[in-house]
Amino acid sequence: MKIAIIGGGSVGLLLAARLCLAGSQVQVITRTRQQADELTQYGLLLRSLQGEQKRIHIQAVSMEGALPEADLYVLAVKQTSLTEVLPVLRKLAPSARILAVQNGMGHDDQLKEVLALNQIYLGVHTEGARRHSFTEVEHTGKGIWQLGSIVGQDQESLILDPIIEAFLSMGEVAGLDIMYVLDIHMVMWRKLMANAVINPLTTLFEIPNGALLDSPDTVSLMKRLFVEAKEVASLHGQKIDESTWQEIVQICRNTSRNYSSMLQDLLNYRPLEIEAINGYIVKRGRELNIATPQQEAVYKATLLKAGLMAQRG
Repeated sequence: MKIAIIGGGSVGLLLAARLCLAGSQVQVITRTRQQADELTQYGLLLRSLQGEQKRIHIQAVSMEGALPEADLYVLAVKQTSLTEVLPVLRKLAPSARILAVQNGMGHDDQLKEVLALNQIYLGVHTEGARRHSFTEVEHTGKGIWQLGSIVGQDQESLILDPIIEAFLSMGEVAGLDIMYVLDIHMVMWRKLMANAVINPLTTLFEIPNGALLDSPDTVSLMKRLFVEAKEVASLHGQKIDESTWQEIVQICRNTSRNYSSMLQDLLNYRPLEIEAINGYIVKRGRELNIATPQQEAVYKATLLKAGLMAQRG
């Protein structure tokens, strides 16, 4: 089976490296020709959790032309880059499948505008990764991968798509903690809760994930953000309880050395995914007439900080 990973950021490169090491046929599709050329010429350097370094030969092309033929396209670009990719996705063969692994919410609605529902699968992961250059990625924290159909399924009528079933097997061979879930939207909401707590605070304070747990003040801020997001999620039919809070704390521990993707974007002067995370919660709160002052405060503060950084840069 041919896999094409759209996006040469930290997550896309980490997934490509691990699948390649396990013998899968993988191609990386980058936004720039420069990154594609460098990956093809120099290969991809993976720094493992154990500190080992491996140089991996990998195929790469840029998005400037038509997408190469593949059975599964893993969409690993940022929410902020999604509009650039959507026109190209319209041209995919009906037999192709898309696995979208964006942070935040809202990308599912955009994908439904350009693809058939049976083509779209959504993924959520808690893996920690950091891209050091176009051709170097570091695995900074082990997490889990969960994926499911955009339309949702029940156990009695579940018939797993052969392409998705093959990808699950490949992921297991590559050492991923990967599973198929019947209600991926529930998982997405739980991941949104984590992103809405961890990402803006690590970005505002410029600290790694684990440092949030070092002070009772930051833990208190985390909890207040969690409570507001929980209220919004609950009115969207999501069952969020204390176990979700414990999951967020555990993510901070498991990825203690990792800089959140939002902080990495800030430090590299890239657009932030704040609109699809805290902005999404604030927007949904207003629609439901729920006050979210803490969420709105960090949302506005993060936007302000990004604007100031851009001016100085």
